Amino acid sequence: MSRGLRIAVVKPDWGIRGGAEHVIDRLVAFLGDDGHDVTPRFIPVADLPRTVYRMVVPDRVWDGAPEYFRYLALLDAVSHVDVGDADLVLTTQPPSFAVDHPHHLSIFYHHLRVFYDLEAAYLAAGFVTDRTVHDAARDHVRHLDQSRLERVTQFLAPPVTARRLARFNGIDGVEVFHAGVDFDRSAEPSSGAVAPPTSGAVLCVSRSEFSKRTELFVHAMKYLAPTPATLIGSGGRLRWVQHLDEVLSAPGAELDAVTPADLWCNPGRAPRRMRHRRALRSNVDFAGRVDGPTLGRAYRRATCVVAPALDEDYGLTAIEAMAVGRPVICCHDGGGLAEIVTDGVDGLVVEPTGRAIADAVESLLADPGRACAMGAAAREKAAGYSWKRAREELRRAVDQVMA
Repeated sequence: MSRGLRIAVVKPDWGIRGGAEHVIDRLVAFLGDDGHDVTPRFIPVADLPRTVYRMVVPDRVWDGAPEYFRYLALLDAVSHVDVGDADLVLTTQPPSFAVDHPHHLSIFYHHLRVFYDLEAAYLAAGFVTDRTVHDAARDHVRHLDQSRLERVTQFLAPPVTARRLARFNGIDGVEVFHAGVDFDRSAEPSSGAVAPPTSGAVLCVSRSEFSKRTELFVHAMKYLAPTPATLIGSGGRLRWVQHLDEVLSAPGAELDAVTPADLWCNPGRAPRRMRHRRALRSNVDFAGRVDGPTLGRAYRRATCVVAPALDEDYGLTAIEAMAVGRPVICCHDGGGLAEIVTDGVDGLVVEPTGRAIADAVESLLADPGRACAMGAAAREKAAGYSWKRAREELRRAVDQVMA
């Protein structure tokens, strides 16, 4: 095992604490415990000027293709990160893989997805006003990425993103990486019967962003009102999701008439004025961001956990829920989520509609014995997603890069 390396960790700092941030925290701690000198080189995205390679981009131009120009600004910033004193560079979210170093390990979770695997959904949602501009931006981003990805010494990636690297970039031989669970599982027995839920709430843990589709969770729970539900997480579309909750909670709301374009396949722009939420009679509780112990308790109290995301890179939410014996409901197009959950064994895999999710939740509420059996199978599967395993995968990758 390699020891005593000077390791630079390069990552864009988006000002949020999501699954990727928790994983990187763990990996940095592992590297430090193994005797390496680890130095974070984080790039604050919010502080980036609207400048690309020393050229100021006018606001009207930038706002016409914000994903593209922000990405170019990040590429520019990454190119100026000094890693010359490092023995090994570890990079994470795009485009940190653009760092040029002879010993380069990329923990690869995704590309700039609106120009890759999420492009069709992004276009269908109406984010693009000029398709010609979008196509040119996509082609340029892919061109810029290709040469930089080809310089990476070794990749660690979940199975879904490993296949994306092969599909979009022709890169094979990617080592598979499996992250563990962040919150404390000590309150759960390692064997025996799964503890029954104590509150009956249906849980969704997710940032509300495009492709996370927390809107589907809210829609599903309106079919099951007054069954209590909790959404944990913040995000840029949270206000839109709360607006939908208001609309769908109104007397006489026609739930079956709601389409994906009404729910999640749109830019998610909420009206400026919304009702006073305290006066709203809704069965969905928006809990916002919570700490680790609170999250663990929420999982343990839940009847089941709904993970409605589109083509998820990994599926950490599913593993967290399964680790404490809760069955997971996800969608057929859920990517990593649908690969983790085995339909009818440790959860349910359904069509990406509120009605289908509601039917799945209702089936578990109506049969607690089945829900507990699925929970037991879920906990057994989740035991394989340990940080011990992740640490060994990281160690092997470091050794391979330095060989």
